[in-house]
Amino acid sequence: MDTQKLKRDTLKMILGPLLRWSPLDKPRGGFSIVLGVPWALRHLLPVNLQFVERTDLRQLHRVYIVFDRIAQDGGEAFIAQISKNFPKLPLAFSFHPPISGRIVQLINQSKFYASMNWTLGLAQCETRYAVLHDFDLYPLVPQYFLCMMEAMRDRALRFTGVEYTQFDGLETSHALIGTWALGIDVAWLRQNYRPIECFHAVERIGGRRFDLDAFTFIQSTTPQRALVDTVTGKDMAHVRNLVSTYLRFSKGQRFDLVWRLHQMWYLEALQGRDDRLGQLVRIMDEATSSRLRIDESVADFAATHVTCANVLRDQVLPMERFLFGRLRPEVLVYVDAFERFLWRHGKSDPILDKDGSVRWSPEGARNRVILFQQLAPSAAQRNLGDR
Repeated sequence: MDTQKLKRDTLKMILGPLLRWSPLDKPRGGFSIVLGVPWALRHLLPVNLQFVERTDLRQLHRVYIVFDRIAQDGGEAFIAQISKNFPKLPLAFSFHPPISGRIVQLINQSKFYASMNWTLGLAQCETRYAVLHDFDLYPLVPQYFLCMMEAMRDRALRFTGVEYTQFDGLETSHALIGTWALGIDVAWLRQNYRPIECFHAVERIGGRRFDLDAFTFIQSTTPQRALVDTVTGKDMAHVRNLVSTYLRFSKGQRFDLVWRLHQMWYLEALQGRDDRLGQLVRIMDEATSSRLRIDESVADFAATHVTCANVLRDQVLPMERFLFGRLRPEVLVYVDAFERFLWRHGKSDPILDKDGSVRWSPEGARNRVILFQQLAPSAAQRNLGDR
């Protein structure tokens, strides 16, 4: 047997007897949202809830927030503050149970934390339908959650969602939906499976072995799964690797996706740090090297390509429009400052396609900026960020 599978299955066998749920015999109408929250990043929870609050929640029964730790000092005060700040949201909070929570913390693997969060939230659901909602995912259209519930109800689906996963080599042809935005028939799931069976797994699909996310193997056993279609990946902003980026940066550890920090800092500004973006603009504009020192931690952007500024722009600006209905000047200045910084201290070498043709070149990028300024100088002066 595969060593990785053996180790994973042994740990799940230890946890299995500790995790239980009961059948959902008389489900309520509407839908629930299950949101797993890393305790270390709890200060960013209000940001996620700002986006949730702006969606169509007329049929929402409850938002189940599950922290990835056993009960923590200061937990009650934090929960009280969140509840006070979001009085219109039907929030329910929980931590991991003492024994199983300590076991998961000893294992200390992100997949165990995530699987535990999801199953604990689903165990509390009173509605037939629920949507798993990633902590680093932000809906950008009002119907985001409602469409998933309607798809499951109207098309008799066990699973629905927004995107197929390609994790660990899976292909879209496998038609397995990503857990970061996953609608689930809770009544069916709790009637037919135990919580531990929903955890991530090392299994074979189509003759190939994969390291699967939570619920993915169960998905593969039922044909009653499909994308929701009425919303797509363009209707959400998914700041992938947010948790690992924050933890590694705060601990002074090296990590590759350093440009994700600028997305994290934008989120911190949304959380209420009003001076955050202005502070970062000054630091970037005054930088004399590729290394930025923020909050006593240092990040080196020497290997970061200037096109990463486009990724930041493409993600942040739709978030701005959804929350505020406009693009705030300080955010446009922030995004442009990041681009200027990368032109000076990052990488700007050409990007080639597989056939050797040039997909992006520094000359072409600069020519586009010059043309934009000539055609629409007033827009350029306003930093509309449409380059």
